[in-house]
Amino acid sequence: MTNLALRSEVEALVHEVEKTHRYSMSRIYGLYNRVFGTNEAPQSCASCLIRKVRELKNWIAKNSDNERIADKETSAVQSAKTAKTAKKHLKKDK
Repeated sequence: MTNLALRSEVEALVHEVEKTHRYSMSRIYGLYNRVFGTNEAPQSCASCLIRKVRELKNWIAKNSDNERIADKETSAVQSAKTAKTAKKHLKKDK
C-alpha cells in the first residue's frame, strides 16, 4: 500500500473518530501497527485508544510537513532549472 493510500485511511479514521466520538479498537490498532510497523495487541482502555489516535494525528501532521518541504524543494529546483535554461537561450540569441 502506498504512503498516500495509508495516509488517506488514517485521515478517514481520525475524521470518523472526531465526528462520532466512537473509537474502533481494531481499526485504530490495525492502522497504528501498519503506520509505525509495530504489532501491538489491541487494548480497550479509553486512554490507550485516545493516545493511539493522537499519535496517528501527529503522524499525519508530520507527513504533511514533509510533503510541503519536498514540494518547496522541488519547485526551487524547477525554478533554478528554468532560470538556467532561460540564460542559455538568451546567450544563443545574442
